[in-house]
Amino acid sequence: MNSDHLAQNTVSLVNRPMDWAQKLALIAVVLLPILVLFKRVPAEVAVGVTVLIALFVAIRRRDFSWLAQGWVYAAAALSVILLALSPFSVNPANSALSAVLAFRWPVFAAALIWLFSRQPNTLVWFERAMLAVIVFIVLDTFLQYVIGRDVFGHAPSSSFRLTGPFDHPMVGTFTDRVWFIGLAVVWFAALRWRELWALLAIAGMSAIGALFLFLTGERAALLTYLLGSGLVMLGVMIHHRRWRMPLIGLLVVLGVAVTGVAITQKEMVHRSVDSTVHTIQNLDESVYGLNFMTAFAEFEAKPWTGIGTREFKAYCDTHLPAYKARYDAMGFDGAVIHPHNFYSGMLAEGGIFAFVIFVTMVLLLFAKMIGDSIRHGVPMQAYFGSAVLLTTFWPLQSTMEYFNGWTAAVIWTGVAWSMARARAA
Repeated sequence: MNSDHLAQNTVSLVNRPMDWAQKLALIAVVLLPILVLFKRVPAEVAVGVTVLIALFVAIRRRDFSWLAQGWVYAAAALSVILLALSPFSVNPANSALSAVLAFRWPVFAAALIWLFSRQPNTLVWFERAMLAVIVFIVLDTFLQYVIGRDVFGHAPSSSFRLTGPFDHPMVGTFTDRVWFIGLAVVWFAALRWRELWALLAIAGMSAIGALFLFLTGERAALLTYLLGSGLVMLGVMIHHRRWRMPLIGLLVVLGVAVTGVAITQKEMVHRSVDSTVHTIQNLDESVYGLNFMTAFAEFEAKPWTGIGTREFKAYCDTHLPAYKARYDAMGFDGAVIHPHNFYSGMLAEGGIFAFVIFVTMVLLLFAKMIGDSIRHGVPMQAYFGSAVLLTTFWPLQSTMEYFNGWTAAVIWTGVAWSMARARAA
């Protein structure tokens, strides 16, 4: 099945009649982007309810086939090994609880994939709702930049950090995790009409995204966005070769336009460009470098058992006084809560075994998604899905915490879409 057939099938799916259960599922998936993105408690509730319903249905039907995926097994193994190692933690009870609860996120993603596969209508409407939420966030953030307030009255957290509709400056980080879902929706929808329209739409939306993330002042989000955008554009150039040069020319023009607007904002240039270059060049003197060094020191101290899930700060503050002193000198109250990188975090908190299992899980996610996209004849979905996964699992970045509920809700929603769309293609 090619991209044109995918776009046509998407239209036909939304016209099918639905029973009451399908309507309920439809309402739920339309609300899901709002629930997982904006507040911690609704995100936890949405995930918890989804997991409980999925398990109830599975037990009632005696059908757990939707969990029979390599990456789900790897995620389960990760929780098991972290649980088994919890007695060696600084705080065994807290580490054991975190290890067990972490498995609810892969189960949540698997449940969503099952729902999207059984009722393709829900996937289509989820995508529409996610695109609408992304558009709202971008417009609201631009409004905040222009007039100093968003529609909810939120002011920027500083002269170079926007919050958009959020209470804290994380609008870029969260939006980056779901941006390529919206980009894929626009791409495949435009393909229903003309290939040229799809190219114009994807280039224009990418330029808007770059400007948006530049203005948020969130450097890590901007870098992973550029990485994902580059991957998607590479896919377009490989699979739509006759548009290669026009697309390059269009991207150059849009890039010049975005750069022209950006360089007029001197504070933002300093924050998003100058300070990023300076941080990379002097990584060992920055908090990011200190996080990596502290995590590696903790790994060296306990390479086989780790220091315990979610115990990065506690171990550093009590066992690594030299590193704690460096954090204090930077204005922190001891170490930061987590190492801000999934891979160094797994090494430090779970040891070598947890690290290997985590890497295996990530590789299985990519392999399954890419394989399904190719098998269904829609290779571009492999690029969009990989872009979504890379915003979270790219190893050379400062990330949110793997075990944080709100963060994980956004991450695993993106994972579920990537896997489900590849399968539905």
